[in-house]
Amino acid sequence: MLLITHTWILREFLGNSVNDDAFLDLYAYNAAPDLLPIHQDITSELTHSIPRFCTLPPTCEKAAFVQFHLLVDDIAHHGRIERNPVCRFNPDSEGYTYVTGRPLMKPLNDLYRIIGEPISYSDLAYRTHMIIEMAFDMALYKGLGKEDLLKLFVEALNYTLDHKLAEFSRILGWLYGLSDRTVRESFDWGKDACTLERMHRFMNEEGRVGLFIDKFGLDRNNPHIWSSLTGVMEQGLYLVRDYEAFLDPTLKAIKEAGFVNPLQRLFDKS
Repeated sequence: MLLITHTWILREFLGNSVNDDAFLDLYAYNAAPDLLPIHQDITSELTHSIPRFCTLPPTCEKAAFVQFHLLVDDIAHHGRIERNPVCRFNPDSEGYTYVTGRPLMKPLNDLYRIIGEPISYSDLAYRTHMIIEMAFDMALYKGLGKEDLLKLFVEALNYTLDHKLAEFSRILGWLYGLSDRTVRESFDWGKDACTLERMHRFMNEEGRVGLFIDKFGLDRNNPHIWSSLTGVMEQGLYLVRDYEAFLDPTLKAIKEAGFVNPLQRLFDKS
């Protein structure tokens, strides 16, 4: 799932227990698997490949919120918590984003057929799941208020940069086997890419379709591609209209899987 979705789910998980700005950095840890790969030396395979329940030393307890992100991804992508990372792609996955995206496979396949670019079943499954993730993020933006989640996410990045970057870099350096410098650089670049103004620009059908076109190397100057993908994105928005139905089963699965919430000890140290 995308960053706004992850921010929403963590906020719901934390509830009213975290109102102090001193804990805003928890949202930055939660975003790390998707934020750090903006650095040329960090891949998403690396950031998503750590064990979901590895033991964390007391000095690195906030890494639990990186694991939280991965648990949410497991449910969205595979339909269940995976105790070890899944390295093999399964286009027939029973995860929310794949199941929900299957009605989009035919219209997307029709588009590729019309533009003369054959596409495999696996690629169709992957790309329709991406449309669902984009639509889900956009549905939250539209349904929960344009400023709410975006502001929380951007404030978390700014707070971490200004007050907690040394700790953040040390913990993620330990978790991923990276140097503090590399983590700092990736966070700086990620923060610059996730400004409030820039993120607002992509929270509409045109912005999301443009991201899809760029990610998969389609022709930006082809009006048929734009109109077809806009229709697919609108269908994706319809498919995720009951987005809150994803929340309760996800939080229940995370709790039942034995996720260790270090918040009480973090509060005790604050």
